[in-house]
Amino acid sequence: MQEFSQDPALVQAFLVESTEFLQSMDQDLVLLERTPENEELLNRIFRALHTIKGTAGFFGFHPIVQLGHRAEDVLSALRRHDIHVVPRVMTALLAARDRLGEMLADLGSSGLKSQYAIEGLVAELEAVTKTSSLENGDDSQLERAKNLGASSNRKDKDKDDKDDKDNDNDTAIKQVSAVSNTMRVDVRKLDDLINLTGELILERNRIVQLAKEISSNTNAVDSPLSHTAARLSFITEELQTAALRTRMVPVETVFSRFPRLVRDLSQSLNKDAGLIVRGEDTEIDRTMVELLSDPLVHLVRNALDHGLEPPEERERAGKPRQGTISIQARQEGDHILVSVSDDGAGIDPTRILAKAIERKLVTAERAASLTPREILDLIFLPAFSTAEKTTAVSGRGVGMDVVRTNLKRMNGSVELQSRVGHGTTVLMQLPLTLAVLPVLLVQIADEIYALPLRAIIEITRLSAATAHVVDGREVVRLRDEMLPLVRLRSLCSVDATAQPAEEKIVVLAVAEQRIALLVDRLIGQESTIIKPLAAYLHDCAGIAGVTVCGDGRVRLMLDPGGLWNWAAGQTAPAVLQ
Repeated sequence: MQEFSQDPALVQAFLVESTEFLQSMDQDLVLLERTPENEELLNRIFRALHTIKGTAGFFGFHPIVQLGHRAEDVLSALRRHDIHVVPRVMTALLAARDRLGEMLADLGSSGLKSQYAIEGLVAELEAVTKTSSLENGDDSQLERAKNLGASSNRKDKDKDDKDDKDNDNDTAIKQVSAVSNTMRVDVRKLDDLINLTGELILERNRIVQLAKEISSNTNAVDSPLSHTAARLSFITEELQTAALRTRMVPVETVFSRFPRLVRDLSQSLNKDAGLIVRGEDTEIDRTMVELLSDPLVHLVRNALDHGLEPPEERERAGKPRQGTISIQARQEGDHILVSVSDDGAGIDPTRILAKAIERKLVTAERAASLTPREILDLIFLPAFSTAEKTTAVSGRGVGMDVVRTNLKRMNGSVELQSRVGHGTTVLMQLPLTLAVLPVLLVQIADEIYALPLRAIIEITRLSAATAHVVDGREVVRLRDEMLPLVRLRSLCSVDATAQPAEEKIVVLAVAEQRIALLVDRLIGQESTIIKPLAAYLHDCAGIAGVTVCGDGRVRLMLDPGGLWNWAAGQTAPAVLQ
């Protein structure tokens, strides 16, 4: 495990955690001496020291392990009641705690030394564990234990350059500085901060709207109120960015579990596979980590089971015996792109289509009109699988369905690219955070609705496209692509005779699908927070939640996925009717 000691981030995390443990031990040891009957306090001290020793052993920090092990023996004897909490025992433990702190200070500054003069302290720790009764220990014993740490320091300093006499003070200062740069905060406090920031954004939107209305009524475009509102808007945006950054974590927390998964699964499948991970330092909101974890697990398992060929088959195809799976992450604007690729056999569209027809997931008539991209998208359907038999790894047809479902929950999308004989790539696009959502406000008659800005591909006029009716449903032709047309007026039961002179088409992306939403007017863009619907409204298709706009009124947040289901004839968002 020596290579882990070369990772500055891991070492820094160990330093922060261990220093916190030592700080709590300092107080707990003193408290234990006053309340020796407190078993829980003794157990807490033991757990802290055991964690420091165990993690130090993981990094290969042997001096810390050696001293920690001896101090742990003393605490074990106290837990077994072989010895009692007396001054000599506690003095030896406190001296060990101080010496461990000095070792951590060295580790954080110039590096851990190979040897420390701790023989006397170790001997004292061993001695107190072998003494059955120390209640009446003489003053010389107590004084000797108190001076153990100081005498060890003097021996170490004699070995070092005599010009480094101020090293202890400098080390202490460096230790304090290093620790002060990092602070652990309860996640619930961060969530409260994000929630309050969201409420502040709603009030900011209200003030900006009022400033516009007042300026419009008084013809005072350059009023102090407008300047103040603009300044407030800027500061709120900065606060929002800073607050969201506190909850961002590297995707490495998700990626780190896959080397072991690939190793174990490739052995069970008798395949030779290597894993390449890139972009693990890309940051994402911690609330999305678990939502991203499940799709990645299913994609990696599918790549191993369905994608990569056995070594012998790869050799016959002129490929290396070892297949490669690649997981990459990168940030593009306010989105994160995560891809899972393999250099396996790829996906055969003919086989996909045959399986879909066999399982009656698509009719033969419908299959004849599907494009290659639409055929590949069939693997995301529930219960779809090309596996001939069900195993512990695959065959149940739930993996890719989980991928699409989780991405929809994150307002993300998934795209599949594959070449037979060359491999497959699954590209997932998801937002940086779900806390604050930029929306586009659209108007239908007198009602205003919100659409997630991330789902909007483009906006055009109805005159720029031609409307048709196919199989009893309206579609529009936009640059040689036929898109389902959803008239928001018909969903809202608005009088169709009072249509505006020129309607707008908002093209929305729903995963890998596209739909065209027809609206009366575009109001504008603003950042807001989305409140969930009440429990009895959770099943309302087409509605993702509610938000408060700048005019103070509650607006419905439309769900592009629900609108797509309605356009495809699967559901009807009756809540708007």
